[in-house]
Formats: sequence, C-alpha cells, structure tokens
Amino acid sequence: MKLKQKSSWISHSEMMKKVIKDSIKSWLIENGPITKRISAKEDFELNLIRDEIGEVDEIEKRYLGKSIGDIKVREVILLGNKIPKVYAKSLIPVKTIEKGFSKLGNLGNMPLGDILFEKDIFNKIDVMYSSFSHKSKIFWGRKTKYSVKNLPFSVMEIFLIDK
Repeated sequence: MKLKQKSSWISHSEMMKKVIKDSIKSWLIENGPITKRISAKEDFELNLIRDEIGEVDEIEKRYLGKSIGDIKVREVILLGNKIPKVYAKSLIPVKTIEKGFSKLGNLGNMPLGDILFEKDIFNKIDVMYSSFSHKSKIFWGRKTKYSVKNLPFSVMEIFLIDK
C-alpha cells in the first residue's frame, strides 16, 4: 500500500477543525496503545514490513533534531481480524537505542506500544497531524515525537479507517 501525504503537518487544534468524523478523531487523539484498542474488539496481528537502518528524508531528520546519525526505520501494519487498520513507521536513531533504551532496537514482531505505554521513561514531546491518500480514499495520521533519556525518536501512524 503506497500512501501519499496530502497535507502539511498541522496542530491538534487545526486537525480538530478539519476532521469531520468523530470516529476518525477518536483514533487520532487516542492516548493509549493502538494495539490494545484493536485487540479489545478484534483479533490483533502485526505484520513487520521493514526493520533496519535506513535513509530518512531531511524533513524527518529535522523533526528528530540535529546531528542525529544513523536511524533505524521500522514499518509495520497493524491488523484487526486480518483487515489492515494502521500503517506505522517508527524512526529510532541508533544513538537513542544505544544510550536511551536498548529494547527499541530489537522489537521484532512485538508492538512498540507494548513498551511505550508501560514504562515511565518515555516522554511525549510533540504530536502533529496530516491527511494521506491511497487510490480514491483519504486517511488521517499523526506523527508523535518522544524522548527517552533526552534522546528522540518518532512514531507516525496512519489510520486506515475511512468511516
């Protein structure tokens, strides 16, 4: 699935004005693990697409901060009852893995939310929102910047829900 970003990243207040459907807003403002939300009503599954040191564009590097070094790119699809619900892309600098929290470097098929919301060492720094398209459908997503021991990483989630 190739998703194309349709709009610039916007703030929470701008998103609340632009997103009409409450069902979509509820995913965008979800504070807990998305994996738990899916598994509460459906059979949850995680498909690992990519988990390796990779190239990151300049906008993503700037979002993480200056002199960030090599970045591990992790892409997954979260499914509920075999239906894709969320595309997620995490950008985790190697420095954050080595000096912040080593488990970020070897998640494998484990959802990031399994540790992100269970440890008190992670701080949410920023959340931004954007729309994306695939074929004729429009989806909304969010990008969240976190830190662990003052070292950054980000998680982008696109909610594959259009109702």
